[in-house]
Amino acid sequence: MPIDRTHRDPLDLQQELERAVERNEFGVEYQPIIDLQSGAIAAVEALVRWRHPLLGTLPPGDYLPLAEATGLIVPIGERVLTTAARQLRTWHLGFSRMQGLSLHVNVSPVQLSAPGFAQRVERVLDESEVSPLALTFELGAGAVQHLDPAVELRDLGVDLVLEDFGTGTTLDDVRRLPVSGVKLHPTFAMLAAGAPEEVIFPEALLSIAHVRGLTATGKGIETRDQARRLSSLGCDLGQGYLYSKPLGPEGIGTLLARGRVSFGTPVRAGR
Repeated sequence: MPIDRTHRDPLDLQQELERAVERNEFGVEYQPIIDLQSGAIAAVEALVRWRHPLLGTLPPGDYLPLAEATGLIVPIGERVLTTAARQLRTWHLGFSRMQGLSLHVNVSPVQLSAPGFAQRVERVLDESEVSPLALTFELGAGAVQHLDPAVELRDLGVDLVLEDFGTGTTLDDVRRLPVSGVKLHPTFAMLAAGAPEEVIFPEALLSIAHVRGLTATGKGIETRDQARRLSSLGCDLGQGYLYSKPLGPEGIGTLLARGRVSFGTPVRAGR
């Protein structure tokens, strides 16, 4: 009989999360980020996956909000960073033409506010033999409330990028945080390929990014037309199911061996 994932007691879920951290049930998949001009793979984003022993792989939305509310996101995030940094080192050693490949990792305000976060990041990088210059942290809404830790990370050499620019994060975040880039919310990939009155929204955001000297990434790209239109508007990088779904290390290794992705039939994220 299938196990019901709905209406679960938050306390039970919290206890399961705690056990999952102890048992190392969290894995990492990676999604490539593509240079829209050349088609080359510029970076990979590390995405956490909870492989529940009974329920299988759970969607992040089922547990990450609770992980943040309870502070468990701190050990989970450190595990993800450690795993992904070691994997990046393996790829750097295994693919000579991928020395410039960088790693993107999501960081929540809870992690930023944890005492000694920048020092733990530095330790993980040292142990993994990965340069801070090869790491990019993606910051979401609320990061501006933790300016000092963000500055510490930037001083360490880590790049900072604003996630979901135009929805969750704002122009004020761009102005106050020491970021080097922005990621547009997936909505803007659809608008870029839409009617002229819709295109003005991603166009305006990209114009702001470039005036500020920031690299802009289009997220949630599912069709060639979306990629083409974003590129024509000046978007630098692209990410989405048009290029690849999230993959394990072996799958990403296959892409890195080619150095670029091959277009297949677009697949929507829910499939």
